Amino acid sequence: MHDKSPAAGAPEPTRRVLAFHARTLDEARAAVGRNYYPHRLAQLTTDSDLDMSLRTVQLGPVSVGRLSYGVDVSIHLDELESAYHVNIPMSGGIESEAGGEPDVVTRGRASIYLPHRSTRITRWSADCVVYGIKFDRAYLESELRALLGRPVGKPVTFDPVFDLSSKSGASWLALVRTLAAELDDDSSLLYNELVSSRLVDAVTTGLLLTAAHDSRELLDSPAHAARPRTISRAIDAIHAHPEEPWTVSGLAMLVGVSVRTLQDGFRRYVGVSPLAYLRDVRLERAHEDLIQADPSDVAVTDVAYRWGFQHLGRFALEYRKRYGQPPSKTLTTT
Repeated sequence: MHDKSPAAGAPEPTRRVLAFHARTLDEARAAVGRNYYPHRLAQLTTDSDLDMSLRTVQLGPVSVGRLSYGVDVSIHLDELESAYHVNIPMSGGIESEAGGEPDVVTRGRASIYLPHRSTRITRWSADCVVYGIKFDRAYLESELRALLGRPVGKPVTFDPVFDLSSKSGASWLALVRTLAAELDDDSSLLYNELVSSRLVDAVTTGLLLTAAHDSRELLDSPAHAARPRTISRAIDAIHAHPEEPWTVSGLAMLVGVSVRTLQDGFRRYVGVSPLAYLRDVRLERAHEDLIQADPSDVAVTDVAYRWGFQHLGRFALEYRKRYGQPPSKTLTTT
């Protein structure tokens, strides 16, 4: 692999854009794996040599890259676990299988890959040039949480194909092009965090508001915008003190409604029960603590008890369902 940065094997410390070029499968696999995800890569044809080119930049919780291989290849990804990913072909095409469903994506469409599903790209065509966008999972889900006004209790399940030919899709693509254009200028104003963070937020929010996924109905619902004050007060109380031993009756008494009214309101305006909402907030707080904690000073049990989880086995099970890994792994790898 030939890293185009001046220092052998590594870019200059001041460089923002990383550029890589590879002529062998091992070199290509290493470069893409280091900047995106571990994967299995195979060349499908023997009539020409692999010519991989990658330019990529990380802007906080989002990485943007331009990638091509120069020959037909296949790529097998396990579950991404900690990220969502969008591939946007600018030329050529990608044939994928995600969750057992085959899809063909060419210019005007995008593929969306999920943290909780393995993906196989059965053919990445020789002429295919892709903008690849990697969204940190916790960040994207926190953006959705902010839009919904409630925790996200499971991974966001996007439709595997995103139509970019619609008016809203084309508008979102224009934002992506603004980011991608900077791959050829590592002195861009976008590398000022005050600028890039706002554009990254816009790209992420735009994806959530434009692409089809299992929370779009809630985002588009008029009821979402008209949440009663009593429900908002209960939500605020949970966020203020999620470690408290809240009960549905206690929350109902706090906001001055009956238990049934509170339960019905949560189902209608939030989409989950009060206690499910409480559990999700606690999981988020525990996740944040585990990411920041020093494993030599903190144990998983400490974090679980701190946020009101009394049954450690149940906590570990719910945590794994939510974040794709056991809490002990989060603690020791972050």
